[in-house]
Amino acid sequence: MIFFDAHCDILSAAIEPEEIFSNNKHWDADRALSNGNFIQVLSLFAEGNNGHEIKDKMETQLARVLLAEKKYPERIKIIRKKDELSNCINSFETRKIGCFIEAEGAEIIGNSLSELDRLYEAGLRILTLSWNYDNAVCDSIAGNSRHNGLSAFGRQVVKKAEDLGIIIDVSHASDKTFSDVAQVSRKPFIASHSNSRSVCSHRRNLTDEQINCISKSGGVIGINLCPDFLNNTGNADIMDIIRHIEHISALVGTKYVGFGCDFDGIDNLPEGIRGVQDMNKIVDILLRLNYKEEDVKNIAGLNFIRLLQSMLAA
Repeated sequence: MIFFDAHCDILSAAIEPEEIFSNNKHWDADRALSNGNFIQVLSLFAEGNNGHEIKDKMETQLARVLLAEKKYPERIKIIRKKDELSNCINSFETRKIGCFIEAEGAEIIGNSLSELDRLYEAGLRILTLSWNYDNAVCDSIAGNSRHNGLSAFGRQVVKKAEDLGIIIDVSHASDKTFSDVAQVSRKPFIASHSNSRSVCSHRRNLTDEQINCISKSGGVIGINLCPDFLNNTGNADIMDIIRHIEHISALVGTKYVGFGCDFDGIDNLPEGIRGVQDMNKIVDILLRLNYKEEDVKNIAGLNFIRLLQSMLAA
C-alpha cells in the first residue's frame, strides 16, 4: 500500500536537514517509511509580524529542504515531474522518501506574480492560499474579510499558478474565498488538511456544499488529525477520523478523500495516534469495517497520487 499525506509542518520546527529523517516530533521520514512506500507533502509555514518576515522564514525552510535533497539524494527526493512521481511510486527503496513542496500562505510570493515562476522552478507544486491571516491574495477563515474573498491580485495568482502546474489549496480559506476559487479555477483544487463541518462544526472544516464542489472539480480532501477539527469536544480518537472519512465518502465517494494529517502543525493528536508511524492503524480499521481494499488504497494515497499525476508536467 502506498501512503500519501498532503500536509506536514515539520519544516517550520527549525530543524536541521538531518532531522528530517529522525527526530522526536510527530513526523520524520524514517517513521513515515515504516508504513511502507510513503509520499509526503512538506509545508513551508511561518508566523510573523508582517508579510516580509513570514516570507523570509518560509524561504529559509525551502532552502533547508533543498539542502537536504542535495546532501542526501539517496534518502529524499523532491518530486517536480510526472516521471519522478512514477519512480517514487514504483520504488521499493525503504529508506528514500518522496516529497512535494507546498507553501502554506501566499505571503511567500509577496506582491509579485513572477515569484511563482521562481518558486515553481525550485519545486513548489501546491499553494495553500492562506493560513490564519488575510493576505494580499485572499481572506482567511480566521481573518477580517479584507478583500471579501479573493483579491484582484489573488485571481491572477490562481490563474498563473494553474498555468504553471501549481495546485491551489483552499484549506484555511474563508468561505467567500472558497467560492471565488471555485468560480475562477479551471483545474482541480484541493483542501489539503480539512474535515467535514457536518461532523464537527469548527469553522476550519468544509460544508457539504464545499465538499461537493471540490469533488466536482476533480480535487481531493485530506483528513486533518487535529482533535478540535475531528470532534466538537476536542477529545478525539481514531474513530473520529473514521467518521469524517465515512461522511465524505458517503457524500461524494471514496475517490475524493485522503490524508492531510497536519503533523507538527497541531499541538495534540487524537487518542491512539502517536505520530506518522501510526497511520497504518487507520487503514487497518477501514479494512476491518469491510471497506473494499481498492477503496482503502485510494484513501491511503492513490487519490492524491492520481491527482498529482494528472497535474504534473512530463
